[in-house]
Amino acid sequence: MKKSIASIAVMALTILAVASMMMRSARADIVTFRAQLLASNEVPPVSNADLNALGNVVVVVDTATNAYFFEWSVNNLAASTIILSHIHEAPAGVNGPVRVDSGLNAGSNVVPVVNGGATFSKSGIVPATDAAGITQRLLANPAGFYFNIHSNLNPGGVVRGQLVRQAATPASGAPTLSEWGAILMGLLIIAACVFFLVGRSKTSAALAAAASSPTFDGPMKAINWRVLAKVTLYVEAAIALTLIALSASAVDAAGALTAGLVVAFILHLLVARRG
Repeated sequence: MKKSIASIAVMALTILAVASMMMRSARADIVTFRAQLLASNEVPPVSNADLNALGNVVVVVDTATNAYFFEWSVNNLAASTIILSHIHEAPAGVNGPVRVDSGLNAGSNVVPVVNGGATFSKSGIVPATDAAGITQRLLANPAGFYFNIHSNLNPGGVVRGQLVRQAATPASGAPTLSEWGAILMGLLIIAACVFFLVGRSKTSAALAAAASSPTFDGPMKAINWRVLAKVTLYVEAAIALTLIALSASAVDAAGALTAGLVVAFILHLLVARRG
């Protein structure tokens, strides 16, 4: 009895901890910006072999920590490497100072161009100075900031676009890699507790049946593999469809599908117990 109470208490605390962490992610003040990047937007416009270059960028800002995430792609390049990329502060048609740098540099950290294209992503970028001020100005006037990418053929800038704020989406509060790890650990603890409780319940039922029936063959097993396979199929299919609909990242896909396996195990225990 004491072990059952302890298991229920551990489950309750774990559920509260996981729920609190997920709510914290959902409450994070995340803002997304996009920009269409064109060689013709550069000042002056690109006129050499890269004049047809184009691309796009997604900039995600956590306004609580002033941390930035960059993800960009560019195509139709004649250049061989991308040497720089960053956010500048200036309206369209004007060159302005760099405010948020991606960390690329021509000396040692470049992005190679393959078949005329290049992609890049990086998270956790925090402006070196006046991070809070930059974020507040960006929120107040996105059109006053632009993103541009520099190539070895056009070190002054190959494509550029003014930032445009996007409407908030449910996916903006997606858990990070470390948060997915904590969620999975919490689900495993809950699964272990449910397994223990169901196992004790079925063992008690088995002992009662053995006392009343001389033909009883033995204790019931806590795991019903047939039910587990069916529940897992339904749960993972539902998660996969949701991930496709939300265009989830690789981290979220891996985390959600793995978490789905644990959830399916817990549900199967409850379904099998009722059966």
